[in-house]
Amino acid sequence: MDSLKNNFSSVNLIQFYFLVISVAVIFLGTLINFFEIYLPAFILKTFRCGKHAYKGTTNLPTIEFPKSSFKHFYQVGLLCSVFTYPFVFATYVLDFKVPFFFSRSLFHCNCEGKQDSGTSATEVFVAMSLINLQIIRRFYDTHFISIFGKNSKINLTHWIVGMTYYPMVILSILCEAPNFTTSAELKKANLYDLGLLEVFGILLFFWSWWHQHVCTVILANLRKTKKGNINDYKLPIGDWFEYVSSPHCSAEILMYFALTILLWKSSTWWYVMLWVLSNQIESILLSHWWYQETFKHFPETRKALIPFIY
Repeated sequence: MDSLKNNFSSVNLIQFYFLVISVAVIFLGTLINFFEIYLPAFILKTFRCGKHAYKGTTNLPTIEFPKSSFKHFYQVGLLCSVFTYPFVFATYVLDFKVPFFFSRSLFHCNCEGKQDSGTSATEVFVAMSLINLQIIRRFYDTHFISIFGKNSKINLTHWIVGMTYYPMVILSILCEAPNFTTSAELKKANLYDLGLLEVFGILLFFWSWWHQHVCTVILANLRKTKKGNINDYKLPIGDWFEYVSSPHCSAEILMYFALTILLWKSSTWWYVMLWVLSNQIESILLSHWWYQETFKHFPETRKALIPFIY
């Protein structure tokens, strides 16, 4: 029993979280993509959501939330940002020491893990600034731009992952960050330390960040009528929709790839990138196939994932 307890206490909880949800999406996504007709309705009801949700019935009970619950994810994310970013700014800009309770909490999340990844203070500061901008903009989008269908639902599993996601992303950045871990020497951020590759990553992030907002506006406008009512689904056009079916998801991948350029030395961050790739690619494929089945005049030039190729 003591051995089992010691083994569990040595697990990097953040890596474990992202690994579990990534493996679940890859495994269930593969089953649905290739063997859906053989799967029980309960699994389909649990996995599919939104416009490509399973429309049948199941004998087993399922707990569902309105798709507008997406707002809750960014409310939680914003609260985490408000709590953590002042510590980031204070330690990397104002040369304050991280409070002991905060650094110890990060240590326990990253038990026996790599406490100082070699990622610089500047890279961590920039990455945290960018992820906070993403949370703020997505909060704005979901509360003031997006229009959610009244009958559109998400499952309990989607809700749990969504509510825990941004806190875990923030922890994944800080758990191997200088000043926030066991590093004795305080380090400050200096933007002049950024190289060309890091600058490219920042520019890629903002390019994708803006286009994700533009695509969100396009989707929201499709749901409106002159009387302010919600329309049925229509085929979106304009901006990145001319090239791929789910450009908001493609932009998400590009943004996290940009963050990976900054955080590539962090072993924990790679687990975040695994989740983003597995989750967004599966969502992209399901949406692309749904568009093809729903709209008879779906443009053949519009691809799922890679413009002009696939």
